[in-house]
Amino acid sequence: MIMLILYLSLFPSKITVDTLFHFHLLHCEIMRATQFHLQKFLKLMSDRFSLSQPKRTISSSSSTRLQSNQKPPIPKTFFNSNSNGALVNRLCKDKKFNEAIEILCEQKRLGEAIQVLDLVYHPNAAMYSTLIQLCLHQRALEEGKRVHNHIKLSSFVPGIFIFNRILDMYCKCGSLVDARNVFDEISERDLCSWNIMISGYAKVGQVKEARHLFDSMPQRDHFSWTAMISGYVRHDQPKDALELYRVMQRHENLNCNKFTVSSALTASAAIQTLHLGKEIHGHILRIGLDSDAVVWSALSDMYGKCGSLEEARHIFDKTLDRDIVSWTAMIDRYFEDGKREEGLSLFSDLLRSGIRPNEFTFAGVLNECADQTAEDIGKQVHGYMMRVGFDLISFAASALVHMYAKCGDIDNARKVFKGMHRPDLVSWTSMINGYAQNGQPHEALQLFELLLKSGTQPDHVTFVGVLSACTHAGLVDKGLEYFHSIKRKHGLTHTADHYACVIDLLSRSWQI
Repeated sequence: MIMLILYLSLFPSKITVDTLFHFHLLHCEIMRATQFHLQKFLKLMSDRFSLSQPKRTISSSSSTRLQSNQKPPIPKTFFNSNSNGALVNRLCKDKKFNEAIEILCEQKRLGEAIQVLDLVYHPNAAMYSTLIQLCLHQRALEEGKRVHNHIKLSSFVPGIFIFNRILDMYCKCGSLVDARNVFDEISERDLCSWNIMISGYAKVGQVKEARHLFDSMPQRDHFSWTAMISGYVRHDQPKDALELYRVMQRHENLNCNKFTVSSALTASAAIQTLHLGKEIHGHILRIGLDSDAVVWSALSDMYGKCGSLEEARHIFDKTLDRDIVSWTAMIDRYFEDGKREEGLSLFSDLLRSGIRPNEFTFAGVLNECADQTAEDIGKQVHGYMMRVGFDLISFAASALVHMYAKCGDIDNARKVFKGMHRPDLVSWTSMINGYAQNGQPHEALQLFELLLKSGTQPDHVTFVGVLSACTHAGLVDKGLEYFHSIKRKHGLTHTADHYACVIDLLSRSWQI
């Protein structure tokens, strides 16, 4: 039970489709908790009265020791000579390996915990479960394989929940081949085993394999359907997602949960089918999910992407606990639809609401100011960012550079750029293009050379600014040199914009 409480403490407070699986797995373990402790008791009695012998040994040398009932030696100075190391050493000397492993795992000392495991005479399920869980969280595939191999060579016979832990660890670490080997090895799979494997395949894009297992399942639950439907959505197969959603509604004797309908709404938004989205909305109202914030956010997103901004705003206004993600999404929808005034008005409402904008919110508003060359509004946004102490390390700072450069205010663009510790490519490109388009071509080329020295890899947009600067400076040879370097030196392909810049460069120098 202590281990189960520890597992609960690892979960985030906000539930998502991805974290739903972990609760599903935990539920499977809780259901087997009684059986596990009974097995542990029987094994203890068996060991005490010599009713059985170990089935396998860790190694040939270990076999000799086990047959002669000799315990493996415990090194006196196995760990560092600090307080924690002394405690672990003392626990190992007292044969309290489970406590030693728990302490090491709490301190994220995975390698040392596995070293202690090699000293254990009779490993138990709690030890293995703790170690596998830490391997999962650290995405430590090689260490996870060591623990799994230890299980294979030891006398321990894993139950289904240990098998599921190993299966989940391999899936989360991206080793689907090992995961499938474990899955095939399990003689009596439970629902959790199937769901782990299907989710693992779906998340990495192997949706055909996921669907094959899904169709082979003896039974399914909400997570099974959600994993498969969201897998289709995540890997750009929204039509398959909606088809499976309809099958679920038609043939399964269970109601959809909020994650399933949210995935279906995302699929409708992806193919912009408003009538299907409205059908799902009607189903949501019938099954009583219309008060859930996750569902409302998905509904608003669907209506917005399907071009029904009035419906999207209606859903947004009815949402009670709107977070910054909902606000930002609604503001961006207005901008994408060309409704600048409505978007800025909603941004003002956000500032009055007391909810702090994030970098995505600021970037969206600043990019809109850049597109509309609305520097006065952009300066107000910049001022607000300074007042609330917004970190200029974020990409919102890149949006500031882009806004000022696009509006022709090179001095302010340069000030923001110089205030960034590590400018990203967007900031470099914005400054280069800003110099090139505002009569400072030599500064643009100097900045490009600094970009190359910084180790930042330019992209095709960067070279549009470089070629434009060469055009304005009349540097034909230099421009052609940069043009040829796009492919030869930087491994990029020439675009129509590059060719247009070169044609402009040659025509201005009367070489065409």
